[in-house]
Amino acid sequence: MDIHSLVNARLICLDLQAETKQEVLEEMASILDKEGKLSDKKQYLADVWAREDIGNTGFEDGIALPHAKSKHVAQPAVAIGISRKGIDYGAEDGEPSRIFFMLASPDGNDNHHIEVLAQISSKLVQDGFIERLKQARSEEEALNLLTSKQPALQPENNSKSSVDTDASQNQPNDFKAKVSRTKEHLLYGTSHMIPFIVAGGVLLSLSVMISGKGAVPDSGVLKDIATMGIAGLTLFTAVLGGYISYSIADKPGLAPGMIGSWIAVQNYHTGFLGAIIVGFFAGFVVSQLKRIKLPNTMTSLGSIFIYPLVGTFIVCGAVMWVFGEPIALMMAGLNHWLASMAGAGKILLGTILGAMTAFDMGGPINKVATLFAQTQVNTQPWLMGGVGIAICTPPLGMFLATILFPNKFKKFEREAGKAAGIMGMIGITEGAIPFAAADPIRVIPSIVAGGIVGNVTGFMFNVVNHAPWGGWIVLPVVDGKIGYIVGTIAGSLTTAIIVALLKKNVEEEETEQVIDTEYDTFVGEGEAQVLAITACPSGVAHTFLAARCLEKAAGQLGVKIKVETQGANGTNNKITKADVAGAQFVIFAHDVAIKDKERFDKLPCIDVGTKEAMNNAEKLILSKLERVHEPILATS
Repeated sequence: MDIHSLVNARLICLDLQAETKQEVLEEMASILDKEGKLSDKKQYLADVWAREDIGNTGFEDGIALPHAKSKHVAQPAVAIGISRKGIDYGAEDGEPSRIFFMLASPDGNDNHHIEVLAQISSKLVQDGFIERLKQARSEEEALNLLTSKQPALQPENNSKSSVDTDASQNQPNDFKAKVSRTKEHLLYGTSHMIPFIVAGGVLLSLSVMISGKGAVPDSGVLKDIATMGIAGLTLFTAVLGGYISYSIADKPGLAPGMIGSWIAVQNYHTGFLGAIIVGFFAGFVVSQLKRIKLPNTMTSLGSIFIYPLVGTFIVCGAVMWVFGEPIALMMAGLNHWLASMAGAGKILLGTILGAMTAFDMGGPINKVATLFAQTQVNTQPWLMGGVGIAICTPPLGMFLATILFPNKFKKFEREAGKAAGIMGMIGITEGAIPFAAADPIRVIPSIVAGGIVGNVTGFMFNVVNHAPWGGWIVLPVVDGKIGYIVGTIAGSLTTAIIVALLKKNVEEEETEQVIDTEYDTFVGEGEAQVLAITACPSGVAHTFLAARCLEKAAGQLGVKIKVETQGANGTNNKITKADVAGAQFVIFAHDVAIKDKERFDKLPCIDVGTKEAMNNAEKLILSKLERVHEPILATS
């Protein structure tokens, strides 16, 4: 059913008077009732609230989509309302909701319900649509904008030219896309580097710890173990630079990136910063070389001979003769500054690193802080002494909160707290993500405070962590174990107490049932309507959490989906040519570059980060879905 037949100007209100969620739902239902779309307004509202009890329909960007399938709907319809003041609707991002779409669907007509959601979602993702709708000066203008099959128009030429407006909208989008792509290249290199620093750091630390001398062993088996560790800590910078270049320019960029990074680190002592710079430079150089059209007789030699050879010469030459020395001087200054932090400066540094480590739970800000400490674990292991604590305090803090203050959390959140506790103990910050996604305004400040307290405590106790990891799993290679444990407990308690103070008590009836349906994720080859690939830097938490959210949302919608995970154990549930041929579109939910992305060149795609897939899986699936063959569950 097309949305044209479901809405008219009388179903649109450009200035809602409601001030609360209850009032806005009643006002929107009254609009539908006045137009004769409802047979029983009171009972329809009860069905809307039943849907809200399952999951809040407030989304990001100030959008809310209250809806219900109800036998008290006389005619299917959509009411649209705009609140100029904004209403606290309980949206996921904590921001006020301003644009409301209320769907009234007859009970049993599943196709109508899902088709309308899909059409509205496709409008919401158009650039400029939301702002244009807010600026509508009449109900007719809003109606035309909603029912037009063309993309949302830009503002009229009343104050700016359309060219100026396009530029003002496209430039930020282009810049954001470039920043996002740069982050992907960096995290792709980081994800390949981590195994080297983990294996190397732990082996070296074990050899030192067992020797009991506080120095690298110089004989016997312990010396051999130390040699293995030193090899890992020596190679990781080359791997980092090489795989950043590989992410940008594919296989021809691997040799220039690795060799250039090796020279920068070994000859000029640029450290990991130099490897990152060389990796991006090598990727850029090789990608430009690949633009040069080669004669047909030499095309086959390009990727295995010409590009790696010429690229390596250019990159290494630039390192030796242009920027190797300046980077070395910059790194020397950084190390000098860190050394100066050994006194009172440790509190400031601990505050910064602790906040960054906890803030986005495995995201790019977290990676900057942890990478800063990890890559210097063999020279300044006191940095990991604090950061290792901050890594585990977010999930452990939320675990303690669910144990100490159970009345602040729903039953399924208390169950998630148990998993968060396990993840915290082994140093996986992502265990706190489900809580932050559900209540970011209260949870994120709480875990940041806990990260700061834990990190600073570790620094003040002069804790030394010889492993580039966090959690209590590294206790065997920690000097100052008491301080490490005290810091972890202090940081976790800080998080638990603050989040308990900020969150309201949850009122749950004894008869309340938590819907946690298990969905059969098996899809035969070529049967999936939607394909997806998930990938994150560590290849563990975000990868599989995003996959699970997409599978669950598809199950609730009655949509067949196949999700390929590119994780720490390689590629699982690999998407085949038959899958691609039978699918409507593909979702890329990733924080690092995806392997073999060219498989999907002929399919429409949605490209987002893993957190977007975890927070808005249903919206992503609906945005490009043409039709649904299976009935949608009542929970939608």
